Amino acid sequence: MVEPEKMETVHVFVVPEGKLPPKPDYAGTAIAILCSIVFAGILGLILFSPKTEPEVSFSTTIAGYNVPPVSQSITLLIHATGRGHIAATYATGRMSFYNGQTYTQVIPVGTILQGTDGVAVITDQEAVIPPAAQTTPPTYGVVSVPAHASVAGTNGNIAAGDINMPCCVTSVIAQNPYNFTGGTNARDYTYLTTQDVTYAVADTIQRLEEQTKARFTAKIVLEPTCHTTHTVTPAIGSETTTAQLTLSATCNAVSYSPMLAKQRIEDAGKQYGRLANIQFTIVSIRQKKGAITISVYVTAIVVPVVKVLIR
Repeated sequence: MVEPEKMETVHVFVVPEGKLPPKPDYAGTAIAILCSIVFAGILGLILFSPKTEPEVSFSTTIAGYNVPPVSQSITLLIHATGRGHIAATYATGRMSFYNGQTYTQVIPVGTILQGTDGVAVITDQEAVIPPAAQTTPPTYGVVSVPAHASVAGTNGNIAAGDINMPCCVTSVIAQNPYNFTGGTNARDYTYLTTQDVTYAVADTIQRLEEQTKARFTAKIVLEPTCHTTHTVTPAIGSETTTAQLTLSATCNAVSYSPMLAKQRIEDAGKQYGRLANIQFTIVSIRQKKGAITISVYVTAIVVPVVKVLIR
């Protein structure tokens, strides 16, 4: 015999639309969760981040010393650029006049006399010739006066005796007993100028000082200074196409002992405690009565002292 199926009862409630329950606030919930995570992270950083050591800074001084000076020289050839001109010069000499008359005779200044080579000379002074002496045979009266060639240049350098001729008045002979000399031709030439030397020094001095500073044997070299001198041969103004320039440099510098500097800084920083990671910058260097004092600015980390209690 089959039992009849049981009937289920379904309850249905009718609610007006205005009285429905509110929907869940998912955005607010997400923001709240995010804030909780951020706060937890910050709290973790605060609690578990490593503790930084305190940093200190102070000024003090360390002792320095002069390192042995170093020197070096450079010799180079420089070219002269000066341009000059020398005008032609007149040859000069003396003319002698011989008087065969028994009375004085006068040859005026500016008298022109010409020799066998065609070069004329001009007297520079009036020639007053004394009379011939009454000897047997008669002795000529003679006088010598300065003269110069009529044209400039080497052609005026006539040989002795080139002029030997009757001259000007009765019974007078003119001669040049010695060579005329000093006549030169005009010419251009090159000479060494101040600028030639100045430019050569300026182009070389920096390289010389760098090479000289490299000769310091000290590992620490502070404020190196160099003094340079130079000589040039031939001298400035000399007629030449080249010259030899010698540059010499002597350099001085200051240094210090790293070990003694570290000890001095540690002593100066005892008031802060034990220092680590010491760094310093040089502020100034002073020399007084042979003593060198280096002022430094120091930064360091103070290492905390850990005390262990033993019971």
